[in-house]
Amino acid sequence: MLKIGVMGGSFDPIHYGHLSLASLAAFKFGLDLVAFVPTNFSLQKKPVASPLDRCAMVSMAISNDSRFFLSKVDVERGGMTFAFDTISDLLSLYSPCKLFFILGIDALLGIEKWKNWQDLFEMTKFIVSERPGYPISLPKKIEEKVEFFSPPLLSISSTLIRNRVAKGEPICYLTDPLVCSFIRERGLYR
Repeated sequence: MLKIGVMGGSFDPIHYGHLSLASLAAFKFGLDLVAFVPTNFSLQKKPVASPLDRCAMVSMAISNDSRFFLSKVDVERGGMTFAFDTISDLLSLYSPCKLFFILGIDALLGIEKWKNWQDLFEMTKFIVSERPGYPISLPKKIEEKVEFFSPPLLSISSTLIRNRVAKGEPICYLTDPLVCSFIRERGLYR
């Protein structure tokens, strides 16, 4: 059965931290593929770049890794993005498969506020990246349903990149060169 990792997020813009996390998760958990799923719109983060621009940047950044692919299920569905809908759509598209939801501990800490969050644990396996400053102290009912892993620490964030672009500072070596060029050519984040 195909094992597919799922990396959802605003990817505003995608950066080497995202790519490194996906690559390590694929290796550690024996994933065949990793789907990068840009949100359309979410309550947690309001993206600056359009959904189509964020999809284009993801496509560029993952083009050199045959394990990675872009899924536009959230953008094509439109409206508010909820993980439950994302996972449901991916299960419908790729069944039979086993999904592995890749996320950081910071995102997992708020899971009890997510739409149908308890159902997600039946639909997918959670693999959670530890992060400095976020202790692993979850309710027992959640902690026993996730697997943790420790990726290399890269102090890169989409916010950092957007702020650097706004100040006219370089972003090379924080994200893929094609993404850097795309941001510059489209005038994003200025």
